Amino acid sequence: MRKNAIFWRHTVVAAITLVAVSAGGLYAMAASQPAAKAPIELVADSIDYDSKQGVINATGTVRITQGQAVITGAKAEYNTNSQEGRITGGVKAVNQDATLTAAEVQTYKNNTYLVAIGDAVLIKGENRLTGPRVEYFTENQYALVPQNGKMEMPDGTMTADKIEAFLPENSATGTGSVHIVSPPRNLDATADTATYYGDPQGQSKVILNGNAHAVQDGNVLTGQTLTLRLDEKAMDSQGGRSKLIITPK
Repeated sequence: MRKNAIFWRHTVVAAITLVAVSAGGLYAMAASQPAAKAPIELVADSIDYDSKQGVINATGTVRITQGQAVITGAKAEYNTNSQEGRITGGVKAVNQDATLTAAEVQTYKNNTYLVAIGDAVLIKGENRLTGPRVEYFTENQYALVPQNGKMEMPDGTMTADKIEAFLPENSATGTGSVHIVSPPRNLDATADTATYYGDPQGQSKVILNGNAHAVQDGNVLTGQTLTLRLDEKAMDSQGGRSKLIITPK
């Protein structure tokens, strides 16, 4: 069956939205849960739907809409039997003030596992999470940038070989060559791993582990484990031998 536009109530392609870590400012990709009542609208230059095989192919200026979520791309494929899908060609997903762009987005496991590939950029407000690949598991709200991750917030940036976001806990962990820079807090820190904890009550902190080194307001603290209480501009060292260098003001 071929039409210029098709409307149906099956979960053909997961609508993409963005989930925020409150206070922490980290945003990661998520999929909306299958809508039992809200229809999905698919518009494209060409649509093929094999109802027997459960395969849908859409090409040419593809636009998928469900509620307030809109996804656009050059091509979309979905198998209703395996519940796996793929959108390619300059993919852009918008839901209210949240935006995701990538070369392609893939959905697996009944839309509970999503993968954005190719210069994936997730933006909400002034916050960005970027990487060549971003994975999201909707059931436990866990996001992963497996390589070359970068998290940008208004007051700082964290880069690492790998970045994991644990959304219910409002935290994010960077692993491998972690570098945190915060010009507003006059902070520059490096470590093997770092975990950021966002707190709306003003108790945000970063814990650095392994070859930890932090410079703030000209003072230098090194050690095995450092705790940076961001809102208080305070630094603590735990475990092993530490070193503090204070710059006179």
